[in-house]
Amino acid sequence: MPSTPNGSVHKFQEEDESTVSSPTLSSSMTFGTPEALDHLRKLTDVGAMTRLLHECIAYQRALDLDLDNLLAQRSDLDKHLLHLQKSAEVLDIVKADSDHMLSNVRSTCDLADHVSAKVRELDVAQSRVNTTLLRIDAIVERGNCIEEVKNALEAEDYEAAAKYVQTFLQIDAKYKDSGSDHRDQLLASKKQLEGIVRKRLSAAVDQRDHPTILRFIRLYSPLGLEEEGLQLYVGYLKKVISMRSRLEFEHLVELMEQSHNQNQVNFVGCLTNLFKDIVLAIEENDEILRSLCGEDAIVYAICELQEECDSRGSLILKKYMEFRKLAKLSSEINVQNKNLLAVGAPEGPDPRG
Repeated sequence: MPSTPNGSVHKFQEEDESTVSSPTLSSSMTFGTPEALDHLRKLTDVGAMTRLLHECIAYQRALDLDLDNLLAQRSDLDKHLLHLQKSAEVLDIVKADSDHMLSNVRSTCDLADHVSAKVRELDVAQSRVNTTLLRIDAIVERGNCIEEVKNALEAEDYEAAAKYVQTFLQIDAKYKDSGSDHRDQLLASKKQLEGIVRKRLSAAVDQRDHPTILRFIRLYSPLGLEEEGLQLYVGYLKKVISMRSRLEFEHLVELMEQSHNQNQVNFVGCLTNLFKDIVLAIEENDEILRSLCGEDAIVYAICELQEECDSRGSLILKKYMEFRKLAKLSSEINVQNKNLLAVGAPEGPDPRG
């Protein structure tokens, strides 16, 4: 039986070669893929097949569990799906309402633009109507001013006449293109009023009637004669100050001529009163001066009154020099100084002696 051992050895060699040549399978495999199917077809090892069979069964059981879980969630999913269907229906309704609202908004916007355009047109028309009404009122007011000026002149109510003249001039400056006939009539009445005011003011200045002077000097502003009124009123103040200073100066001269009253001659008091009169003239007439030309009137009055102060003050100082005989004293002092210079200082001892 020598052939038996040789046959056994040959069989073991074939099994070893088949075991070695069979492909090995990894412990993890992704089932259901073409690569896994190809790999299974190439298997020859029963153990590997058995192991993969168990893994496949386990994989199948896992799939069954997943399917069971999904089937268990079916009712919830059906409810969610039904809710989504209802929501979709609501969204369709909302979309329809939104489209309708958008259409309404667009039509409203177009209507608003149209209304805005009409409002702008009406506003322009209203502005023109208001301008026309104001112009008509101005024309009527101009006619009333002309009549009222004439009535006021007849009644000698010069304040009212000046006020109506001022109103007419303001209207005329705003609406220059209407009523040239009215303007001529008013200017004639204005000229008449100016003549009356100048005449009455001049008479009041001559009579030193201060209330009447204030009454008529206030009419120069409504008549547009502020500068003329300022010059006249400052001239009046200069006359008042000059007259008071002249009276005090004449009284001073009388005291100088009386030998027994020379101690009562007060040049300082005379100058002080002159300065006080100028200061009081500015302070007490501040309102009337400002009503004529504002701050410039104050400056003008100060400059003019300063000239009067210089003129009257110079006369007082000259009379003081005459009273104290300062010129004679000055000449005597000059003569004495010349004599002292002519005599000279005595010579000192001769250093050579």
